[in-house]
Amino acid sequence: MVILVACETVSAVSMHNAYSLTLAILSYSRWPNNITPTLCVIDNPSATIAFQNQIKQSSYEYHIQNLTATNFPKAQCQAVYFSNLTPQQQQNLINAYPQKNLLSFSNNNSDCEIGSIFCLYTQNGLTTFKVNLDALSHSQVHIDPRVLLLARNAE
Repeated sequence: MVILVACETVSAVSMHNAYSLTLAILSYSRWPNNITPTLCVIDNPSATIAFQNQIKQSSYEYHIQNLTATNFPKAQCQAVYFSNLTPQQQQNLINAYPQKNLLSFSNNNSDCEIGSIFCLYTQNGLTTFKVNLDALSHSQVHIDPRVLLLARNAE
């Protein structure tokens, strides 16, 4: 099911867990010079391990790095995964990050009005995601339009 809310948020449902869905969405991103993106996980070592395990089971070749919120602005991340911070804290860290081309994910931002671009949550055993189109347009990240088409096709 896909819901379009105020033309700013698109959502979709997946049978995957939040980690595999994050990696799948990340695969629709394009990075300059064909670099292998680094996904920085903020303040959650167990999520870092889950991502590393998910990568071992898939064909993705991303780098996963666990960081504290304090160290995040000094890191070299192409993507960031939040799970323990409020949407406002996410927004503050994103705003403070020196590079504007940052792809952001959260699994605790169900409204998806501020903070991360992709907001994931699990409901009734299904992982659902919303896309904050306003945050996406400000991020300067190129996401393949098929991500939004996938959301529309799920309708």
